[in-house]
Parts: sequence; structure tokens; C-alpha cells
Amino acid sequence: MLFTSIIALLSAGLVAAAPTNSTYAAGPPTVIVKNQCKSTLKVGHSIDVEYFGDVVDVPAGTSHTLTMPINWTGRVWGRESCSGQDCFKSGMGSPASLAEFFFKENGDVFYDISFVDGFNVPMVIEPVSKVDLQYGDERLCATTSCSVLPDCPTQFITHDDEGNVSGCKSACTFYNTDEYCCTGDYLDPNVCKTYSYASDVKAACPDVYSYAFDDYSSAFMCRSNAYTVTFC
Repeated sequence: MLFTSIIALLSAGLVAAAPTNSTYAAGPPTVIVKNQCKSTLKVGHSIDVEYFGDVVDVPAGTSHTLTMPINWTGRVWGRESCSGQDCFKSGMGSPASLAEFFFKENGDVFYDISFVDGFNVPMVIEPVSKVDLQYGDERLCATTSCSVLPDCPTQFITHDDEGNVSGCKSACTFYNTDEYCCTGDYLDPNVCKTYSYASDVKAACPDVYSYAFDDYSSAFMCRSNAYTVTFC
């Protein structure tokens, strides 16, 4: 739910307050993915509206650099256990922990970890060069993380073709109702509030998006052209 986080930051005045500098003078936007899991990850990325993305194998203990265009809005994910098209799904069809980015042309970069559609592996996002914007907000150039995954309700657990646990659905992806997905009559932050499943996720991982309008403590901003996304 990246666009929701951007709206939250705009309303907070963080975008207007940010000073002008050349974020991309050192090069185009890059996301360095680090695999600290025990096995090879299928690391994917896609623009925000795409159901499927591009995938590359990243062996355990190695890293891979993704180069993005300026104004790129999208998500990055990794899967230990997947097969066929499930590896290419951008979280909406098969649950995955999502690193979301918006590399704006003016140098502002928004980022967050989203469990809105579900989760599968621990994740950390960190700006490579932390530019101090000097406006006193702890979300400016901060590290956002979920190092220990929340407990997954039994009915939300997903499995791969071999029966191994592959991820955990969110209440939205499991029930697919307006109430849990903040759609239809619930497409309003004053109407769609947190619920028990989302609250449990937030308690375990305070930085992450737990439902669509979970903006205030989940959206981050910086002016670095490079970010690391560490899995596990």
C-alpha cells in the first residue's frame, strides 16, 4: 500500500519541508538485496501495479544489485520456497514480505515494509547513505525492520507444492472483504481501522504496514540513491 504511505507523508508536510539536493548525482536508484537466509532466494521486483515481476536467483550469503529508473514506484520480495508462477507474483497472489519504494524525480525517496498482503521472511530496509534532513522526524532516513516474524494463524498458512510452509496470508488476502482490505465502503482511513489480526502483526513488528491505512509509524523517507534490503 505504498501510495497510502506517500499521502500520509505529504499530509505531514515532510515532502514540502525537505531541502533540495542531488540525490541521484552519484548514480541511478539502486536496491541492494542481501540474502542472509539459509537457502537460495528467488528475488523479484515489479512496478506497483503489476501482478507479476522479474525474478533473479540470489544464493544464500550473497547479494544482488537492482538498478531502478528515477520515478520508479514498486516492490521487492524474496521467496525461499516457490515454484512456477508463484515465484513471479508480487505479493498480491502469493504472500511475501514486501519492500516498497518510490524514487521521486526531485530526490525524495519513500520506503516501507508491507505485510498488508501477507509475509514470508524477515526483512530490513536501510538507506546506504543516511542524509540528515534535520526536521526531527524519526522516520527520516531511518532503518525499518521486522527481524522476527509474527505468529501466523493456522488458517492463514500457505504451503508450496511439496507441503513446506511458504508464507502467511493477511486477513485481507484470506477473507477478501472490504472490511479487512479497506476497499469499497471502507476505502476511508476514518472508517477502516485496525483489527485483531493486524494488531497482532503490529505488536510483533511495529515498523511494518499491517493494514492499508497503517501509515503513521510505517512510512519512511530519505534522500539516498541506494538502499539495502536484507532478507532473514
